[in-house]
Amino acid sequence: MNREEFQQAKMFMFTDIFREIELGRASAHEAGKAALTEAGVRLGGGNFLAALGLLCYTEFGGKLKYHCKRNGRDHASENFNLFFDDLGSAYKAFRAEGHNVYDIFRCGLAHEYYVKRSCTIAMLGTDIPAGIRILPDGRYEFIVERYCLDLKRAFDELETEFYPAPEASA
Repeated sequence: MNREEFQQAKMFMFTDIFREIELGRASAHEAGKAALTEAGVRLGGGNFLAALGLLCYTEFGGKLKYHCKRNGRDHASENFNLFFDDLGSAYKAFRAEGHNVYDIFRCGLAHEYYVKRSCTIAMLGTDIPAGIRILPDGRYEFIVERYCLDLKRAFDELETEFYPAPEASA
């Protein structure tokens, strides 16, 4: 994948997710609710679809960066887990605590159309250390906005690593 293809893929991924976040944000305010309703747009954002996309994009980032293969085939869970850890120390610690994020969240949403444990998928929230966590009552929570910001940062770092900015000519 060359720089232009990478940038296009990144733009497609994050433009779609940020649009859903903004729909969620607009739905949380009276003026936004009225405008969306008048335009015939259902209130809220696509929580489930955004979460699924973000988890698939995590696997994609891992495939690009780590190229993990077994028997000549991509090793999806290993690619996912390594890039998930790149999202930040809170994510790495979460997985290290024994939470099988790939199976419970990514495979659950992609193949069974639900998180494999009790979970809430919230659209908005940035005042927490990670976009995925376990609550005191044992339920999981996935916060699209926080996860998206952390994944975007990881993709920005990947872009810098793989495609350094061309040096300015003197």
